[in-house]
Amino acid sequence: MTRRYDVVIIGGGPAGSTVAALTRRYAPQLRLLLLEKEAFPRHHVGESLLAGASPVLEEMGAYEKVANAGFLEKLGATFIWGRSREPWGFEFDELISQLVAQGKRLPRLYTRAWQVRRAEYDDLLLRHAASLGVDVRQRARVTRVLWDRAPEQSASEEGADGSGGQPGAAPRAIGVEFIDERGPQTVYCDWVLDCSGQQALLGHALKLREYDAQMNNYALFAYWQGAKWLYEYTGYPELTRICIITTPRGWIWYIPLKRDVMSVGFVTHRQTLKQLPAGPDQLYLEELQACDEVRDLLKEAHLTRIAADQRRDVCAIQDWSYRSRQMAGPGWAMVGDAAGFVDPILSSGVMLAHELGQKAAYTLVSSFACSNDEEVRRYWEFYAQTYRTYLQAYRDMAAFWYSNNFSLESWFWQARRILARSGSELNLSDRQAFTRLASGYATRAESLSLFGSYPLHEAQQLVNGLFGAPYCREELVAQYAGRPLRLKEVELSEGLYYYQGAVRQTRRVLNRQTGRYLDLHPGEEVLLSLFDGAHTLAHLEETAKALQALPQTERLPLRSGLELLVQLEMIGVLA
Repeated sequence: MTRRYDVVIIGGGPAGSTVAALTRRYAPQLRLLLLEKEAFPRHHVGESLLAGASPVLEEMGAYEKVANAGFLEKLGATFIWGRSREPWGFEFDELISQLVAQGKRLPRLYTRAWQVRRAEYDDLLLRHAASLGVDVRQRARVTRVLWDRAPEQSASEEGADGSGGQPGAAPRAIGVEFIDERGPQTVYCDWVLDCSGQQALLGHALKLREYDAQMNNYALFAYWQGAKWLYEYTGYPELTRICIITTPRGWIWYIPLKRDVMSVGFVTHRQTLKQLPAGPDQLYLEELQACDEVRDLLKEAHLTRIAADQRRDVCAIQDWSYRSRQMAGPGWAMVGDAAGFVDPILSSGVMLAHELGQKAAYTLVSSFACSNDEEVRRYWEFYAQTYRTYLQAYRDMAAFWYSNNFSLESWFWQARRILARSGSELNLSDRQAFTRLASGYATRAESLSLFGSYPLHEAQQLVNGLFGAPYCREELVAQYAGRPLRLKEVELSEGLYYYQGAVRQTRRVLNRQTGRYLDLHPGEEVLLSLFDGAHTLAHLEETAKALQALPQTERLPLRSGLELLVQLEMIGVLA
């Protein structure tokens, strides 16, 4: 039997569930088919979430379901490495403690995350998507993506759609073939979203995957029942921490999953395995025994299995540091691990699946509303650009982790450098810079495109605090007061941003020399007219307040005059 859908989503993990749920929310008229080859719940690694994913869960309508599912709440992380074995760490609420001290009330979800059992977590989200009206089919294995003509074996790098900038030049995905309990099936559709995880159905078929040779790592992991709790490492059972501990040959994660079960993994470079005569299981056990911090915690514990389909006591994953040269094309896009994965060091995998699944849903909804192929192509190029921004930030941090001496100060410094390069640093200490990156919040403050997961009209103070708003307003006012407003090396162009279920148009202020840019919030373009050498900060602030008071802009995330001024200087266009 042949049927037609608007969208086919391959894969029912967090990326697939996010795309499905948010597409249904913002375009309920679309017919969605989600195909998952396994029967959920199924065992999967990647248990530690970041607070950056919680706003997306709220937008999906799944936040309360996750909060009430019995997962251990996660407060932050503890790190132990190098010659000094003194534990240190961060907590999510460090990000907003300064704002709370100023009397600003903020939603708790911005500092809340969980240590989840992925079999249960993924199953919960998939059932949630089905409850919204998505046609979800399990034990449905996609065997082939259908095209309007045969695709090239390796797609072009010249455009996000593989067309080298020529709309319609590349083959278009038009459907899929799959096998379920009823036998072979064929469905046709307008869009195919590959959320198939590391299997990366489209990435492998089109030979798009590029591996990172520097991080050619291998992970061995297992679950231990009866392991000890130690507050300095894992917090309290009610407010837990993930613990990361370096060893001479790699690092160990120690994650509470239940009050009496820990996920314990060892990450090492693949070359380590080639140099040792013992098998992977033996290496795993030896490494845990050799680590002073872990050995005592597991002294009275024993290995256990946490899911019916977990086939081994000690499991292995490999080949995860990669990205795709191309992430979208005519009629198709990749999301989550199918598009790229960096490293488990900062627990960013599930968060990125949610965050970028959200952006894919927004782009998808906007694509159906487009009037021409060129506009569609531009939206998906923007999606790919956004995706690479996220991946690069975590890739830089992971690379620094593996190639340096693991000193606390060095890692803090690297986080600060990443944020400064991306244009989002302002009066941040090294620790603040690291905490902001490690908690999973976006690092490109100059672009509203990365604010999509935040209900900005409800928590604008939080967003300002996270994304480069002044930390000492009085000092900055004194610095800019009386200074004539002028711009240099600037070009105005068309920009895009993600907001409330769609890709939206805005104006972009571009530094012609460096390429750094600031996407204006809706309504802010009028403020640029004041940068004529005859106006000052006082005029800018007065006009910005008047703009914020207008009925048509009162719910938009408008910057104050000072915030706009500072962020223009951060991209180097303030004379």
